[in-house]
Amino acid sequence: MNDSNRSQQTAWAPTPEAECRTGKYNQKGGKSMKTVRIREKIKAFLAERPRNTAEILEHINSTMRHGTTSQQLGNVLSKDKDIVKVGYIKRSGILSGGYDICEWATRIWVSDNYPEWDGEGPILMDRDRR
Repeated sequence: MNDSNRSQQTAWAPTPEAECRTGKYNQKGGKSMKTVRIREKIKAFLAERPRNTAEILEHINSTMRHGTTSQQLGNVLSKDKDIVKVGYIKRSGILSGGYDICEWATRIWVSDNYPEWDGEGPILMDRDRR
């Protein structure tokens, strides 16, 4: 490679087709179908009542062929505008001690069961109202 070709070369950037193959975006720039299917399954699962992250992960991994990771699930739950963090539950482990797990619900469920909720931010629910 001569010097004139080197000066024209730019930093490597993946093409839209390459990003599609890696699962990040489809060719038109939208989200991948896997994430869309995960979002739909989560919303259907949360329609009945709030669930914690571990329950959602177990449901997704038992009903979908390839499932998901806890990191991907956390990203989907936190970034989806139709899903709201509604509280925390305590988990205790033998080695790790105690830790909190988030509980999630759909915006529709929260607005139906908590009319005083303003629609912004997380809501911490009372245990007796679930």
